Parts: sequence; structure tokens; C-alpha cells
Amino acid sequence: MAPRMDWQIQASWPFPSLLRKKTVDKPTSVGNFILMTRERMDPQERRGQILNTARRLMMESGSEGVRVEDILAELSLSKGGFYHHFKSMNDVLGALVAQDLAALLDAMERRSGESQSATKALLALFEYGSDDRQGSSGILESLNSRNHRLAYLEILEEQLYKPFREVLGAVVRRGMDSGEFTSRPLAGIVLIFEAINRQLNRQAILQEDVSEIAETRQIALQMLFRELEILERSEVQRFMASWTRKRKKK
Repeated sequence: MAPRMDWQIQASWPFPSLLRKKTVDKPTSVGNFILMTRERMDPQERRGQILNTARRLMMESGSEGVRVEDILAELSLSKGGFYHHFKSMNDVLGALVAQDLAALLDAMERRSGESQSATKALLALFEYGSDDRQGSSGILESLNSRNHRLAYLEILEEQLYKPFREVLGAVVRRGMDSGEFTSRPLAGIVLIFEAINRQLNRQAILQEDVSEIAETRQIALQMLFRELEILERSEVQRFMASWTRKRKKK
């Protein structure tokens, strides 16, 4: 008679830390057994998980207080799992800023595109492009070191202004083509406003001469609206007045 044998199904993983970096547990049915198998997490899903965790930690304690080890601990992730996606925390910060800028441009373009008139589209562009209005400052408010703010500014310079110029130019061109705005050299108007916007962003991000920002922005908007001959329109006047009231309350 053959000896009785008790069979036991089990998975043996000699290096469990290697699994944590790219895998997730998944219950699998085999006959009457339920086994916990390992599946590789999609790289984009893992990257997004790291970014979401980094953003939350930075918003809670400031960018200077977050290290790679904090993210590893939160996600039970190996160093290899992190460095497969990012070279450093600066790399993570750059990706977070890029996310915010993409969302900003999307909101500006979408809101201006939904507007029935070019004037309302132009106002929506500034309303949703300003973090003290309907816009959001995103990760910027968590950056508590000058080096991180300089990095933010550098990414802004590289990624924001070309698409911003295109969105602003499209709105102004729409108004000129329809006769809603007075025709002017389009490139000149867009570039002048962009130059002012660059300076205001630099002051706000680096927290330099911030008391002058609101007044300078007000003058810049008045100049643009006057050049397009829409400054005296009722919706523009309401927009300017609401901004002035908000500034005085602060």
C-alpha cells in the first residue's frame, strides 16, 4: 500500500522585497484552493501612485520635509521600485509641477472655449488662470524652500508660456475676426501681456515685492482691455470691480 501523502500548495518567494516594487496581491482560484498570486502593477499606475503620495505628503508637511524614504514607507515600496520611475525627489517635484500646469492650461482653454463671446472667453482665461480667483496654486503652496520655488519657476518658464500664448492668441484672434475686438497687431498684444505675466509670476513664486503684484496686474489688464476697446463694456467693468474688491479685502 502506498504511503499517504498530504499535499500542501504554497508559494515560496525568497525575495519578497522584489515583489513589492512592481506587484500587487490578487486572489486566484485553483480547484478548491484560493491562492494569493502576484501581478505586476502597471508602470503608469505605479508612477501615479508615487506622485499622489508625494503630493499628499508635501501638502501636509511642506516640500522640504518629504524624503524618498517617506514615500517608500507609505507605499511599502522598495528603493528599486521608486528609482525605476524617478531619479530623485526633484524629479518627483518636476512631475507634480508639470501635472499642475497641464491642468491649468486645460481649465483655461476649456473655460474660454465654452464662452459664448470672445470677451467672456478672455475674462474666463484670466479668471481660471489666477490662483487667487477660480484657479488653483496646486503644489506651489507646499514649496517651503527657495530652491524648490526656483525649480518651479524654471519648469513654468519651459512649459507654460508657449501654450499660454497660443490660448490667449486664439481668443484675441476670435474677437478680432468677429469684430468684437478692435483689430491690432496680434503678436504684439500677446507678447506684451506675456512679458508682464512672466514678471508677475516670478514675483509671486519667489515671494518678492508681492505687495506690488495686484496693482501691476490691474494696470496690465486695463491696458489690454483698452487696447482691444472693450474696457468700458459692462461685463469687463464688473470683472475689474470684483477683482478690486477682493484685493481690498485681503
